[in-house]
Amino acid sequence: MLLTVIIPIYNEVNTCEEILRQVEKIPLDKQIIVIDDGSTDGSTEILRKIANIQLIQNGENRGKGAAVQMAIPFINGDYIILQDGDLEYDPDDYKKLLEPLIKGEAEVVFGSRWLGKRNQWTFHYFGNRLITLFSNIINQRWINDMASCYKAIPADIFKSLKLKSNGFGLEAEITAKVFRHGYQVFEIPINYKRRTVSEGKKIRFKDGLVAIWSCLRYRFFD
Repeated sequence: MLLTVIIPIYNEVNTCEEILRQVEKIPLDKQIIVIDDGSTDGSTEILRKIANIQLIQNGENRGKGAAVQMAIPFINGDYIILQDGDLEYDPDDYKKLLEPLIKGEAEVVFGSRWLGKRNQWTFHYFGNRLITLFSNIINQRWINDMASCYKAIPADIFKSLKLKSNGFGLEAEITAKVFRHGYQVFEIPINYKRRTVSEGKKIRFKDGLVAIWSCLRYRFFD
């Protein structure tokens, strides 16, 4: 079994080297595809020096979804996991995400930041729950955390989704298409350490609106 980890990087000079170190140390056979999505903060220079990654460079910032699409022709693995370039998500969860797929218990696995946890009602948490609720109503399927980055998907299914979203509508598009095609989804709790805007958090209110539109678009119009 070969795992392909796809990591879009945009201006993550303080975290990109560490997250790649964490991904590399996971004891799985893996292909690490890193897309430098037009970084201007010094991330590019760091990434060029890191061994054991397949680096794709985009001359301009086009968004997370566009970066992931650039990686698709280079996928060699049997399974795909998307990884953000910060330190919010823990690569130690990879084995948990893959286990239901390998055992044949699910066709797609979503990682949930909120499942089985007591969470503080911050604006970030409330916004994510609201978007997830909207997604659940639109898709008529219940999950706990639609916007989570961690989704483990067999490569053939991932490629068949024919992704189109350029920005933060990516998670909503993946979710809508997975459910529309009737794949069996299993959701598991994952580790999550949220960073603040001052620490480099990039998602904004408008990205929530993009996610809502993407839920509608990829459920009904695409």
